[in-house]
Amino acid sequence: MFEPSKLYLTNDPALRVLAAPQTMVHWRREGRGPAYIKAGGRVLYRGDDLNDWIERQRVDPSPQAA
Repeated sequence: MFEPSKLYLTNDPALRVLAAPQTMVHWRREGRGPAYIKAGGRVLYRGDDLNDWIERQRVDPSPQAA
């Protein structure tokens, strides 16, 4: 989904598929959400980290739940 070697700034429109920017701020404060990099006053997300986080959110409902 995300380019693995690319760095995404917090205001990158591509991140909107995950959550609103304020939600991501909230997640960082709570220690949740995808891994990020603090570079001076900026927060960056690596494409690899975003893809890993998305994969961990995957829910595979069991056939018994139906």
